Amino acid sequence: MNIHQTGVLSRKGVVSLGACLAVSSMLLLPGRSVAQIVNMTDGGSTASVDLLSGAGMYNWSVLGQNQLMQQWFWYRTDGGNAQPINTIGLAGYQQNANNTLDVFYQNSQLSIEIVYALTGTGSGSADMLENIYAVNLTGSPINLNLYEYSYFDLLQSGNNSVQIFKDSTTGKYNFVQQTSGSTAIQEGIVSPYADYAEAAAYNQTLNELNTQSGLILNDTISAGPGAVTWAFQWDKTIAANGGVDIFKDKTLSIQMVPEPPTVAIIALGAGALGLALRRKLS
Repeated sequence: MNIHQTGVLSRKGVVSLGACLAVSSMLLLPGRSVAQIVNMTDGGSTASVDLLSGAGMYNWSVLGQNQLMQQWFWYRTDGGNAQPINTIGLAGYQQNANNTLDVFYQNSQLSIEIVYALTGTGSGSADMLENIYAVNLTGSPINLNLYEYSYFDLLQSGNNSVQIFKDSTTGKYNFVQQTSGSTAIQEGIVSPYADYAEAAAYNQTLNELNTQSGLILNDTISAGPGAVTWAFQWDKTIAANGGVDIFKDKTLSIQMVPEPPTVAIIALGAGALGLALRRKLS
């Protein structure tokens, strides 16, 4: 299913309550509906995102074989339990091309926008650029804990290994690599680097996200071989009416991938590209 447009909010609208209400009204008009599943396609690669459930992005295929079980975001503000970001409430989304998606969630306190851009090579690898933009809609600072949870089953083998890396200067987490033989998924964080990380056997981290109050990831940096998962956590204090941008880039390949320093160099341009894409979609 290729969904081109429904009610959508531009980045400028993120800080405008009036624009948000206008979008909400559009979604309630007779004959309009918000689909749950949005598909992206490019160069022999497909990715599917369920906008209305914690499944999030649950399919990423290269040359017809799915390698992803679940990748999605959880959040909490000022303590309490983490919740999937879809519980904030879907305000709208936009898909101007088959390989892009701009989705927007909002409640009275917080808005979170995610921009995806999929690029396939047609020869066994694909790249996914992501930009997450969170905005504090209140008149007071809020403490945001944002988590990215990832469960890839490369080659559908249940026999994967994962390693998370730190930036040597800041001591924060900026790269992860999961492998099964010569097939690999790697993700580089362009900015800001994550404060905490966790590699684990399935489904330890998922259970923690769903049940543990005040969760702080445990900084375990490797897991496997077996069914493995990995997660990142960003802790940010967002000023009243302020926002925070997170830029990431990941590559899925059936061939061995570059070493982390090489990938970091490749990813340097991802932030500018993601910002340009979001402005284009806005």
